[in-house]
Amino acid sequence: MLRHLAAAAALVLGPLAALAPRGMPVWAVAVLALALAGLARRGAFGRILRVTPPVAAVAAFLALALASCLWSPSDRAAATVGEIAYIALGALAGGAWVAGMPAADVRRLARLFLAGGLAGGLLFAVEAALDFPLNRWWNAVPDDQLPNLLNGNVPKRTAALLCLLVWPAALAVDRFGRRAAALLVPVGYALACLPLTSRSAMLGIGAGLVTLAAARASARWTRRLFAAGLTAAFLLVLPAALLFAGPLDLDHSALLFRSAQHRVEIWGHAAERALRTPVLGQGIDASRSLPPEGAVSDFSPIGDSLLPLHPHNAFLQVWLETGAAGAALALAVLLMLLAATARLDRRAQPFALALYATALAMGSTAYGIWQPWWMAGFLAAALMLRLAARIGEQTR
Repeated sequence: MLRHLAAAAALVLGPLAALAPRGMPVWAVAVLALALAGLARRGAFGRILRVTPPVAAVAAFLALALASCLWSPSDRAAATVGEIAYIALGALAGGAWVAGMPAADVRRLARLFLAGGLAGGLLFAVEAALDFPLNRWWNAVPDDQLPNLLNGNVPKRTAALLCLLVWPAALAVDRFGRRAAALLVPVGYALACLPLTSRSAMLGIGAGLVTLAAARASARWTRRLFAAGLTAAFLLVLPAALLFAGPLDLDHSALLFRSAQHRVEIWGHAAERALRTPVLGQGIDASRSLPPEGAVSDFSPIGDSLLPLHPHNAFLQVWLETGAAGAALALAVLLMLLAATARLDRRAQPFALALYATALAMGSTAYGIWQPWWMAGFLAAALMLRLAARIGEQTR
């Protein structure tokens, strides 16, 4: 039964991302349950009970986030902590489960993931070509709302999720002995992104392709550059946001398109509020509930909350909601995750680093980092990459 359910989870991932991206948390919870059941069946719960440095850092961040519910203005603060927790547990249990799978099961699940990913990509292409008929039917969208649908979050969420899943799919193709075809997977997706409205997906796949090339030349130096860049991003994001929205006045620059100008304005508002509580932040999920205090936007009316749900930048959101303490823990987790890519074999490392770059690029420009469907997308891509990296093993 576990094998059949795992097969269904691998197969459905691509279509789910294409048709119902907000259903991704259901997938994450199902995989968590499967992973726990699989570990219990093998008597391998010890794999997730060891307190390693990454586990300790994530646990410390969760403890800080939970404590910050006491001063967060959001009525969803506790729920957000719960959502972060089950994604973190899914990563821990899912990674241990995949690591202990028999080699034959790994190959079977990888093939099903590739089949589902191809189906999802084709479904998304057909939906986009026909103005999203299935989505309009499911959500009862009237014809006069079609322009808003095409330029809204329906195609953008799917484009972002598929942008993440491209990299484990490419690694799986490579592992199955089709090295030339493996490169066509992200390149083909990059070409498919050109007519889409998701600039974040375009940025993400572009960053991934550049990183893939760099990591093939030297994975070690690519990791070093990422480590330096991550550290600089956490240290400089607040002054940079204030500089862009203040003296440089980029929120009115003709060099930027309108949505980018609006993001600069949002970053300035978020940075100013983050400096009011620099140590522990405004509280988890506070981004969606900060009182505007008379602030005015040049792009859209400001209602009950200063920000439109989130700052559209993960580094800034961590600083705003959890302060320097949360930023230090988040940086530690990301650096340890980056270092973990060195434990993969040489051929898998460029794909892992490309996924890392894609996730950082999109996380820095789009979507609230705690949105459950978005966190579930990161989890799915990471687990599928771990699965693909094991293809070809002859043991277990």
